[in-house]
Amino acid sequence: MTPINKWENLPIETSTRMFFEKAAGSGLELRQGQLDMALEICATIKEYKPLAVEAEVGIGKSYAYLVPAVMEYIRANRQVVIATSTIALQEQLERDVKNVLEMIGVRISTTVAKGMRNYLCGQRLDRVLKSSKDDCTLNTVKRLYSFGIADRSELQMNIPDELWDKLCVEHYGAGCHSCSKNKSCPYYTMRKTVKEQHGIVICNQNMLVAHLKNLQGGGKGIFNQNGGIMIIDEAHNLESKFREAFTSSFTCEELLRTVKNCSEHAPYKRASEIKKAAFNAARHIDRLFKWLVRKVKEQQANNESDASAYYLPNDAVTRSLLTDAYQGIIDLANRSTFILADCRSLMREAMNFMGDNLVWLEMDSKLKICFCKKDIRPKISRMLFPFGKTTILTSATISDKTDGTPAEKCGYFLQNIAFPVIGNVSEPKRSPFDYDNNTILYCSSKLPRPTQDNKEEYRESAINEIVRLLEITGGKTLILFTAKEDMDYVYKRLSNMHLPYKILIQGKGSSQARQLDKFKTDVNSVILGTGTYWEGINVEGEALSQVIIFKLPFPVPDPIIDYKMSLVKDKVKEVAVPEMIIKLKQGTGRLIRSSTDNGIVSILDPRASRKEKCFYRNTILGALCEKNSTEDIRKIKNFWNRLNAQKEAV
Repeated sequence: MTPINKWENLPIETSTRMFFEKAAGSGLELRQGQLDMALEICATIKEYKPLAVEAEVGIGKSYAYLVPAVMEYIRANRQVVIATSTIALQEQLERDVKNVLEMIGVRISTTVAKGMRNYLCGQRLDRVLKSSKDDCTLNTVKRLYSFGIADRSELQMNIPDELWDKLCVEHYGAGCHSCSKNKSCPYYTMRKTVKEQHGIVICNQNMLVAHLKNLQGGGKGIFNQNGGIMIIDEAHNLESKFREAFTSSFTCEELLRTVKNCSEHAPYKRASEIKKAAFNAARHIDRLFKWLVRKVKEQQANNESDASAYYLPNDAVTRSLLTDAYQGIIDLANRSTFILADCRSLMREAMNFMGDNLVWLEMDSKLKICFCKKDIRPKISRMLFPFGKTTILTSATISDKTDGTPAEKCGYFLQNIAFPVIGNVSEPKRSPFDYDNNTILYCSSKLPRPTQDNKEEYRESAINEIVRLLEITGGKTLILFTAKEDMDYVYKRLSNMHLPYKILIQGKGSSQARQLDKFKTDVNSVILGTGTYWEGINVEGEALSQVIIFKLPFPVPDPIIDYKMSLVKDKVKEVAVPEMIIKLKQGTGRLIRSSTDNGIVSILDPRASRKEKCFYRNTILGALCEKNSTEDIRKIKNFWNRLNAQKEAV
């Protein structure tokens, strides 16, 4: 191995190039796109500028940014923070860092910093045990925790999500520093390590955003304040992570709890007056939220795809109910000694008197009123790209166009985070995998155009097409949906057809991993998914030989999308299509995960076919790696037969 001082004295480009040449000499494949990306990162580090670079599957982008980052660390000894979007990617990066360090011949402390919900809290465990002393699961968890095992994945137990919510770390603050268990608490130890030590930190994007937001607000942040390079992988998720961090929300239960506290803590002499005002405020709050739940359900019934955000209606009834609830809280606040400033502020922001907020509704188990400033791009830019530091953004899907300069190709992504004009944008790095011979894109022209009015007709036509496509590959298929309702409908229909392959459906919570394991193990099975399945799964080999796109993933209209559209001239071309293209690339990217993978991408939505003559058809064909395309299902059969013949010949 090359001595540390030799690496330390070499220019970063020279040491990086030497690493890859040496790796190639040791039998590892030298990929030109990987080396180009690594050298571009070296130049960016020297210039203290941000860099955005798209690197398709197979480039080996983790090594492309890890090698320059390690070489810079050897020189400057400043903490390197790498943020990504999933635990699986964090764990893969941990392995990649270990390999790079071994190949270079240096030792650098590496910390995987998962989100707090992945860790067990000893104090919360003790509290739950007090009321459930004889619970076998809890006693096993207690025993494992005594050995220092607190990471949910390392517990290797099937702990129901409802129970884990009562056991995991809830917050990190002053109480943690005085906690009697902090010396043996893995989460506390991890947070102390990433704050005080240098080395390499591998975190999730939410943690990085929380760190940057804290710094922006004058705090000391989560990580070492003397940190150097920030690297964000899967950077296409960044804007949503920042907006989530800047979003405030409240539920009916939260408001009612505060109102109840007012009533219960009322001074004796004014108890009657305050309780009456509390009752009145609670009545208005309850009426408001019941009305909003009804309006969300109406929107859900009319949406073609799943939505995460819903409109706060701007009709006379909603405005009146909001005003009544707001006035009820003000009246209670004026009569009570209990502080209601937070409630008043939340309601005032939700009513958006100044017009500078985006306000929307979210509903999972409970309805929330959410709000966020309209234009957060300047904030994102200031936080992500501080002067004198290097920020590297990379993903397999940050471009939405195939023509123009690198910045124009990635224009939609760059615009959403206010990427600075002085930053570098790299030419996208194309995958070295042999897509031309190993893949084919099928765009079906047999189905009607999907609309809310012909939902049943589209579903039935799609099911018939799915059955034909499954027959070609003998299962081995991931079917991606934009709506859970469509997914459930197709799952029930396929399950009742007695097809010769197991039909699986995406699980909830921890059962997701079990369903994916079944899919991988049963090579001929079929799995249906939505949401995170568009980008959160990685299945190599024969088990995933076909990806079927049920509908093109156009964004569902919501206040956030509407705001983006209000900033441009052509709403479809400049917002809807780029959003769709980036998500489509993520979905179709599930097919080829290694150099030996092969298979079929099938898009059922006829808007991708010649039949509909949509202006964005060519954009779709140009954006996807699968350049060999057809609308003739017989060519799909011939392609599959050729692949099988090649396998048999080997």
